Amino acid sequence: MPANFDYLEGRRFCVVFVKVLDLETERVQLQCMRGRASVERGRVSVVTAGGGMFTVPSSALPSVLPSDGSELLQDAEYYCLVRTDDNIAFVPSDN
Repeated sequence: MPANFDYLEGRRFCVVFVKVLDLETERVQLQCMRGRASVERGRVSVVTAGGGMFTVPSSALPSVLPSDGSELLQDAEYYCLVRTDDNIAFVPSDN
């Protein structure tokens, strides 16, 4: 039975994209996308203040956790980790 993520609806949410740079040294690069969670038919998406949208992959849903209050997560109430492909280039963001 799939998990119910309705409790996330409208909550401040942060998707932390994780790019592994070096597996041996565990060096990673992180980039965040912050917005409000939207839950529709069991799918969780994050909608940014600028209108951008990202649907959280089902493989990342088990990593949805309450925020630990860290500086990285800022004011997010919940977050998840999404591992990216090595070929994805992160771009600087304004947040």
